[in-house]
Amino acid sequence: MERSTQLDPKYINAKVKLPYDLTVDEVTMAVSETYRLFNGVNNFLTTSGFRPLEELLLGNSLSGILSEFLVKNIAGASHSLVANLKVGGHPDLLPKGFYSSNLILKGEEGIEVKSSIQRGGWQGHNPEKCWLMVFRYVVGKQDGGEVVPLKFVEILCAKLTKKDWSFSGRKGASRRTPTASITTSGVEKLRSNFLYRLPEYGVGKHQKILSQHK
Repeated sequence: MERSTQLDPKYINAKVKLPYDLTVDEVTMAVSETYRLFNGVNNFLTTSGFRPLEELLLGNSLSGILSEFLVKNIAGASHSLVANLKVGGHPDLLPKGFYSSNLILKGEEGIEVKSSIQRGGWQGHNPEKCWLMVFRYVVGKQDGGEVVPLKFVEILCAKLTKKDWSFSGRKGASRRTPTASITTSGVEKLRSNFLYRLPEYGVGKHQKILSQHK
């Protein structure tokens, strides 16, 4: 089972618009470091007699760990962003020098980072006006039983407004976690400004040859 180590340069969109002086090279470097970290953990697990991380963790847990890896690695690669060190803080990445500390519960400037196995319909806990980066990945058994190791297939980025979210709160004594879903308009903003997309994973009109965006 061959594992990915970096993004395929053929499918990187050099014309993507990124905020806060973040660069394409910094993101690609952060993804490579995330692969290196993830693969290193899996190498330790499998040589110690355990199953790979993808098989040990449930979907949401895996997405959460990937998001943390990406946040720390983007912060490490970026000359203009730092990681928000507040547990549960928003957003995940903060512009250097903008805040008095790196412990921000709720800030208006920065980038929220989300990793997801879903092809759309991404969710959060609250509707937020913010820059959002979505790292879409595939993993697990595909049709025919073939095991596919974790691979990033899309990286999307856009500034969303509260109108780009629909909110579902709690009712009565419900203990369900409040969720906010990105609307069609928000998803379109994200898909239209992509940093990376493997052609076979484009959705709808976004199934285009990347050479148009070079």
